[in-house]
Amino acid sequence: MRRLRETLALVLAIGMLSMLAHAEGAESLSRYDIRLTLDPLEQTLDGWQQVEYVNDTGRAVDEVLFWLLGNLGAEPNPYVHPAVLDSQYAAGFDPTWTRVHRVSDASDQELPYELEACSPVLQTYSLDNGFLVVELPTAIEPDERVVINIEFETRFAHALALDNIVYRDTYVWRFGWNPIAVSPSARDGGFILPAGDYRVELTVPEEYRVFGGADQQTELQSTDGLTTYEMANSRPARSVPLVIGPDFQVVSSTWNGVDLHAVYLPGGETFARASLSYVAEILAAHSDQSGPFGYQRLLVVESPTPGFYGMAADGMILIGRSMVQLRDMPAPGFYDRFIEYLLAHEAAHLWWGFAIGTDFDAENWISEGFAEYLSITYFEDKYGAFEPNLLAHLEAGLIEDLIRGELGYLNLRQHNSEAQYVDLLRLDFDEAVIKPLADVEYQNGQVVRTYNKGYLVLRALEAIVGRDALRTALVEANEQWRGRLLSVNEFRELVEELAGIDLTAFFGDWLYGDARFDAAVEGFDTIELDGGFSTTIHLRQEDSILPVTLRATLVDGSVVEEEWMPDSSAAGDLILETASSVVSVHVDPNEMLPDANRFNNHSPRRILVEHPFRGEDAAVIGKPLDAYVLGLSPTAVSGSFRNDHAWSLTAIPHVEENAAYAGLVDVLGAWDLVGLLVADVNRDLSLSALATITALGSATGSGELDAQFTVHARRFTNPENGFAGTYWFPTTQFDLGFGARGDLAHPIPYVALALRQSEPLRLCVENSLSVRAGIPGFGTAPFATLEWAGTKRFRFAPLSYLDVSTTVGGSLLEGPPTEFMFSMDRLQAFALPPYGYNQLFGRAEISFPPLVRNAGYSILSLTRLEDVTAGAFVQGGRTWGGCDQVCESGIRFEAGVMLTFRLDAILGTSIVFSVGYAHPLLGLDGEGAFFVELE
Repeated sequence: MRRLRETLALVLAIGMLSMLAHAEGAESLSRYDIRLTLDPLEQTLDGWQQVEYVNDTGRAVDEVLFWLLGNLGAEPNPYVHPAVLDSQYAAGFDPTWTRVHRVSDASDQELPYELEACSPVLQTYSLDNGFLVVELPTAIEPDERVVINIEFETRFAHALALDNIVYRDTYVWRFGWNPIAVSPSARDGGFILPAGDYRVELTVPEEYRVFGGADQQTELQSTDGLTTYEMANSRPARSVPLVIGPDFQVVSSTWNGVDLHAVYLPGGETFARASLSYVAEILAAHSDQSGPFGYQRLLVVESPTPGFYGMAADGMILIGRSMVQLRDMPAPGFYDRFIEYLLAHEAAHLWWGFAIGTDFDAENWISEGFAEYLSITYFEDKYGAFEPNLLAHLEAGLIEDLIRGELGYLNLRQHNSEAQYVDLLRLDFDEAVIKPLADVEYQNGQVVRTYNKGYLVLRALEAIVGRDALRTALVEANEQWRGRLLSVNEFRELVEELAGIDLTAFFGDWLYGDARFDAAVEGFDTIELDGGFSTTIHLRQEDSILPVTLRATLVDGSVVEEEWMPDSSAAGDLILETASSVVSVHVDPNEMLPDANRFNNHSPRRILVEHPFRGEDAAVIGKPLDAYVLGLSPTAVSGSFRNDHAWSLTAIPHVEENAAYAGLVDVLGAWDLVGLLVADVNRDLSLSALATITALGSATGSGELDAQFTVHARRFTNPENGFAGTYWFPTTQFDLGFGARGDLAHPIPYVALALRQSEPLRLCVENSLSVRAGIPGFGTAPFATLEWAGTKRFRFAPLSYLDVSTTVGGSLLEGPPTEFMFSMDRLQAFALPPYGYNQLFGRAEISFPPLVRNAGYSILSLTRLEDVTAGAFVQGGRTWGGCDQVCESGIRFEAGVMLTFRLDAILGTSIVFSVGYAHPLLGLDGEGAFFVELE
């Protein structure tokens, strides 16, 4: 009872302080009174805003700086080929912009202003008109106010992007659609959205519905075919996000006095009703973890553009339409827990990122890392931390069983956060989490560092200070910084004060540095004593030193746990006195620390074997991060470790093409063997091997061999691409392979070298050069072939392309064996493609704008048809040399048409295939043929 009284007193105190903080904070907020009209024909918001600006700079100012974020989309990225940009737009590049028409003071006297370029914080182009600078008649002192009226117009882009767009007559813009008053320090960098006191009146055609992320929304009037809505907040806000469209429907509920609205497009009602239930649970959990929810109204909106994404802004969560449309595909409820996690992540931003502001440029960890921490903590508290918790809810069924067999092992934290972080380390894209984007050396890893590593750092902080202490810090931060800006250093000082621990080194290593951590058990020795056992456990930590839990399992099944923290050396021993013998040791058993290699966390090492006799109730092993997996089946044996490498050996009975006429002894007496190895060593190096033996005679040893082991080396470069940070592209790849091909008794050994150079971002071009040479001394005459291939995409209209490819190949020495001749097997209208010592081949293909784009057409409730694109092609060439033995020379050309279909698969992947018809134009043995190609 005492605990209950203390809790109630704390809640009341926090509530009173929150109201006082808002009342006090409101005095220092700039106030926005905005009146706008939507023009659907021009895709614009046209109107004015009155800003009562508060000078919070601490010094006198004679000008006010406004961000015009819409102008960041006014120009296309000049470093990217228009064909690449097409994927973001409905019909080619379409700009966003904010144009200022007039600026005046409180008495409507015009004020001088100018447009100024902004810093390359997010990008390096379209910066010229990033700031509006308004000159004041007289300087204002700190905390003084001045009224500025701005007439402006903002344009939406007709695009398939996530924000600032109109798509299918639906408008979405979260923040920055109006000029935003910012500190003069914004000129120097940073991306900070100041909180303000917002009131918006928006007039739209009466067929449209408006949804704004605001505490109150009221329909004021509806006359002359127009409807006006008023939106206002009773708390500091960084924006009033807007969603406008003619097709929206709404379902509503309440939670703890907060109005909840799920806004959906046709077909999304089931998702909408489910999301209300999820959000109520999520808000309750987040409130317990981070303090009271600060909004009076929350919208969950189905975004019009496809994709597996979520976004948040004040009072609003947007969910990509693909999550809604595919929720029950390919099995009922397949995406339910993915959606719940996504809602939990985006809802967390209503505490971290918007209620509590931060610098989204250098310190976005405060937003994304904390959102991940709250959402994954919520998810694990509800569904368990170590179980396969993402698809465990699927019921029994044919499709469900297939999914469970392939993906049933998925665990949100392990496979969405830790595996991503381990891959980041292997690819060597790690660096400091806290860093301005312009200084980022590896933009490739920015999302993983900010989201996944950022979460793991907070999880490690929880392990150091305790969950209760961290929760108290989150609640206290929400109390003190709601409506304000929180820095990383301020958060560190808060946690240090509450936990009584100096965290300078931890924050320095893990947020401002690129520390790594690896705890390992190197073995243990046990001796029997009178009445018990003494076990010396040999431990090691590498790179960063952190306190780690050790769990020893005894022979009687009981466990003993101890904390281990090396004093100065990274290696040491821990002695346990136990009643029974220790059989295994595990460090960091709760997986609280960002361990780079969990495989050495066990002694003895974990080796898991998956086989058909494990039983129906056995969990799918999948891809554990702390174990080596062996797979056994009647036809194959395999092994894998994380995403680092995998191998398999498969044996199946060989069946001839004319198996219907083959004798049973012949069928069972021959086998097809396949061996496969893929391994990623690091960012620059990977290995692969593929060997097949076809029709291996179990008695004779005869068969056909095709085997190659290849070393893949990559060279990364960082061409200018418009990003603020440095992005690395694998523009050059060099392959060195050794192989053998031909009759198993006398295969032809060879060496293969290939060099591929690509520039897919700006030029849409790729060239490759390859050499294959026989290795002398194995009974085969020396041979060598050289081949060049090039492809180039030309864009002649939006979403319309001409792709040209050419292949030229020739023999450098005597004619190569048949297995190494060039083949024109890409031809579709010729049943027997010609072979030869030399080859000249070309293809030109035209792709037209999609006949159907993002249709979302359901197919048997298993998938959805998204795109249908029409194309036409002509291709052909000739081979020559050696044709007196194996082929007939001559030029062959064909023309064809095809339709390419894109279907949604699972987890954001797609299935793309083409159906077409090819007709011979020139050649001896051609005849029209239909074909199907899977990309």
